[in-house]
This record gives sequence, structure tokens and C-alpha cells, in this order.
Amino acid sequence: MILLRMASGKELIDAVRSSLEADGELSQIKAEMRTKVMKLLEGSNRSSKPKHPKSPHEVLLINELIREYLDWMGYKYTSSVLVTECELSKQPLNRIFITKSLGTIDTEKTKDLPVLFSLVETFKELKEA
Repeated sequence: MILLRMASGKELIDAVRSSLEADGELSQIKAEMRTKVMKLLEGSNRSSKPKHPKSPHEVLLINELIREYLDWMGYKYTSSVLVTECELSKQPLNRIFITKSLGTIDTEKTKDLPVLFSLVETFKELKEA
């Protein structure tokens, strides 16, 4: 009887895992757990953690470019870990601000793509010229 209960318990766990994987929720749970563990570890190390100088503006832009790309690709859990780890604002920087800061201009071709795509396209065009 005990073996039967364990087997059905294992089957139940496997069924729940399969269901969560099929819905994509297992990835979300894992990402949230990693984020919470990182926050806990950072909290316990705050007193021993050296203070870093404020990051240069370029680092913020790079992190925001990565966040925009991750969000566009649908990697929202990876994006949430990035936001936590880089201590980014919950609200992303405005796209117009980013493009002006980088000296790029949106076109019909690029306006619906992440700014990172525009930068890659620009470098490819420069290489071909």
C-alpha cells in the first residue's frame, strides 16, 4: 500500500511538472525563485558588500537595450532577473530617450524592433559600405 501511495505521489508530481512545463509556468517559477534567492543573498551581504560607484550612463543604456530586447523576445523571466540584478527601475527608459542618447533614428523598418536590432543593422550597413 505504501509503495502504491509513493508511486501515485510521484505520478502526481510528474503530472504537475508536465502541466507547468506545458504552460511555461515552470520557467517563471524558477526565475522568480532565482530572483528571490539573489535578493536574500544580497540582503545578507549588504553590510560586507563594498559600495560601487554609480554606473556610467552608458552602462544604464546597455542594460536598457538588453532589457528591451529580452522583453521583445518574450524572455520576461530573464528580464525580471536582469532588472533585479542590475537594480534597474521597474519602468523601462523611454525608447525616444534611448534613441536620442545613441544618436539613432527610428524608421518604418525599425520602429517595431528593439533598438539593439537597429544598432546591429547600422553596423552591418557600415561594414558593407
